[in-house]
Amino acid sequence: MRTCAIVLLAALVTACGGDDATSDVDAAPPPRLVVLETQVDASGLSPEVTFTLPETTRSVTVVVEGAPAALYALGALTFADGTDQVGLPAGAPGPAMQAMYRDEQIGQMPGSLLQSIRLGTFTHVYPYRPDQALVPGTASLRVASDTPGPVRVTVLLPEENGARVLPLNVFVVSDTLPMPATDQFTTELSRILAQAGVTVRVAHMERLAGTALAQITMSTEPQEAPDSQAAMLPALVGDHVAGGLDLFYVESLPAGIAGLSLGTPGPPVRGSYYFGVLWRSGLGSTQAARVVAHEVSHFLALQHLVNTGVSGATYPDPLDDTTPGEDNLMEDGTLLTPGQAFALQRSALLVAE
Repeated sequence: MRTCAIVLLAALVTACGGDDATSDVDAAPPPRLVVLETQVDASGLSPEVTFTLPETTRSVTVVVEGAPAALYALGALTFADGTDQVGLPAGAPGPAMQAMYRDEQIGQMPGSLLQSIRLGTFTHVYPYRPDQALVPGTASLRVASDTPGPVRVTVLLPEENGARVLPLNVFVVSDTLPMPATDQFTTELSRILAQAGVTVRVAHMERLAGTALAQITMSTEPQEAPDSQAAMLPALVGDHVAGGLDLFYVESLPAGIAGLSLGTPGPPVRGSYYFGVLWRSGLGSTQAARVVAHEVSHFLALQHLVNTGVSGATYPDPLDDTTPGEDNLMEDGTLLTPGQAFALQRSALLVAE
């Protein structure tokens, strides 16, 4: 099991408070980062684990880390009102997870909650649509998997403090590619994401030379696996850069792919093999900005408007105000709806400045 360093640790964690004699007035607020250890048993579910949801929390981000070859999702997510948001069908979840991930290659978890099943490390951000609400107080969750074994659960609870800035770290994975012209690139990227009230800034640029990953020749479905080439890129950075989302500029990607997100959504934790977004060379600055905006939006929150499984069945995104064919960013356009803006603004990667 991998242990990840939390990207925005200083911004998210508040002190854990006092002893039993401390008054309610003096008690420290609940922590905004909680790490839990649990075990998925033969039923495909873990026991219930609890955490406290503070007031003025903008989202609950759950990151589950376990065996790289195991599939993970949430088996339950319950807030203080006692309502389970997941609503799994009866029975062991493992066979349904395998069918949706390996056979249908769509990775959508059965149940009421839209979840992207993942190998090794799973991420979910709630709420992801405007009609979903957080209820402060004691909350609980259960992990679902197709493989019994230990898992680490990290729960991030960022404060709703108006954070709308997304720092970006650009890594050029090549010995020969020129450094991208970030002024032209970020102008268009900022214009697109400004529809969601999100401001981007490049916090760090660096060349990663002498690697074997300048040309990404393979991709896995429905998302990248822990041992895929793209998922090897975050290890090149490690923890020598603090904060921000990592963007990897590579010489090439497999045919037909201009950009790639390592998560939908991705874990906002440095050290995860799913931490980052890729785009390839050969694109003009405007096209590159659109590709990166699309992939960053995947990483923060957004699905394609419609996904199609191997069976031919279609799986629409969960938002009520998105319509295919209307120039949306999550198809081939640049527009974002208010519902998509809401989802993007929940990300724990956003900072206040």
